[in-house]
Amino acid sequence: MNYPTNFARQTEGSIVGGNAIRSASRGMASSLRKAAMTIAVGVGLAISSLNAVNAQTLKVGVIAPLTGGGAPWGMAMAEGTKIAAEEVNAQGGLDVGGKKYQVQVIVYDDQFKAADSVAAYNRLVNNDKVQYMAIFHSPAALALKNSLESDKVVAITAAAAKDAIDANTKFLFRMNSVPENYEAALVTWLKDRYKQRRIVLINPNDAVGWVMSQSSDPLYKKAGFEVLDNLMYERAQSDFQSLLTKVVALKPEMIDIGATPPATAGLMVRQARELGYKGLILKTGGPGWSEIVATAGKDASEGLISALYADPKNEGYRQLSAKYKKTVGQAPNEMILPTYDAMKVMFRAIEKTGDVNNTSGVAAAFAKVLPVKSLQGDEMTIGGKDLFGSNQQIITWTYIGEIKNGEAVAVGKVK
Repeated sequence: MNYPTNFARQTEGSIVGGNAIRSASRGMASSLRKAAMTIAVGVGLAISSLNAVNAQTLKVGVIAPLTGGGAPWGMAMAEGTKIAAEEVNAQGGLDVGGKKYQVQVIVYDDQFKAADSVAAYNRLVNNDKVQYMAIFHSPAALALKNSLESDKVVAITAAAAKDAIDANTKFLFRMNSVPENYEAALVTWLKDRYKQRRIVLINPNDAVGWVMSQSSDPLYKKAGFEVLDNLMYERAQSDFQSLLTKVVALKPEMIDIGATPPATAGLMVRQARELGYKGLILKTGGPGWSEIVATAGKDASEGLISALYADPKNEGYRQLSAKYKKTVGQAPNEMILPTYDAMKVMFRAIEKTGDVNNTSGVAAAFAKVLPVKSLQGDEMTIGGKDLFGSNQQIITWTYIGEIKNGEAVAVGKVK
């Protein structure tokens, strides 16, 4: 099988990365490379079966980072979409207006770059004729929000940027609760559980990090914490010795690495410990505890507190994780859960509307099919108007995890 070499590496319903896949660790790069090839082969067989039953096809596009520091998140989104589609297809497909539709997933790697997200979107809409999408990050959502509305493309996103959704948004839905939803409750939880009050905040210097930086600072201060500094770093950065030396000199009792990508967070945790920092480390934005442990090491990660999108011990999540691991060869980032759940909501909305081409109707149907139970059994509702100006967000529960002996243990739950 020959793969294109440009950034938008894509085959029908597959994730393709070839030799270009990169990661903070060689082990992860190898795993993702194998995953890409395995998925391509597996879905090729699925497409053969699809043609055999002569079903109509509904295409779903995914725009997400499959390479670089955000790859664990992007792979989880891509595979979560694929698993949701496979389950629907195995049951005969979507029943839309008396017709059966098999779901075909088309994935493009945008490398966490807005320009590449726009190029991928244009190809999905103009070449692949896609009307339904999953779009991972804030830079992509901000760059594409106007196009989604004008093209009437229904999309789910994990974008945390507040401006990704506003009073005029009709077609873009945030697929899970973001820090602005749960962070106040999480800070209260921290205040009640720990005596430490001196804290430093660290976030990437981009749209994702700005949201965390601007929302976290006043919440911590209001709760009685002393924010010693609120620092930003460039997303491509990998050496944090200078930044962390400055942080350690402030003698904080807590460091919140906020929206830092998982592998980068692991580097920070390891380097902070190497500099002698013995205080509490928090990861309040974006999931990824397993990648943090893998990069930082079990000892350095011990006691880290992280926001979780899933309870690792929940049976529904364990089954979903097993499906991912069977294909990819390693456990998924928890981003797979809200993607899977939101995609199932989208499928229900399509079925309820009764016409795959009536995307305006499908967008309106999100509010009709919610509330509904998540895979973990938690209730998902529609909301967001109080914070973002429109009810374009699926409200979900956020778990609080503590790393114990190299594993995340759910020790709290906030909404």
